[in-house]
Amino acid sequence: MKLDLGTLRLGANLRGPRGPLWGSGQIVISLEPGEFLRLEDESRVSVRCEEGRLWITGEKDPADVWLGGGQDALLGGPGLTLIEAVCATRLRIGRP
Repeated sequence: MKLDLGTLRLGANLRGPRGPLWGSGQIVISLEPGEFLRLEDESRVSVRCEEGRLWITGEKDPADVWLGGGQDALLGGPGLTLIEAVCATRLRIGRP
């Protein structure tokens, strides 16, 4: 999986559930309003909004997803997915 922290201008290649950033299989990221993640992956990825609000849109998915605190979604398939914070947000992302 390639994960790019968009406007934060940081990036990491995540090598899978046992890779250097995955540890327990998930990572927690805090985003400020307007910050986003660019997610490119061929396999499924689980996203949970711990607090705040997320807008998720996928290149190959006709329906956008909105997540509030405590909600989650299973994303996946080829193509680009954008995950944007609408307000200060903490999310958990990893392999399902």
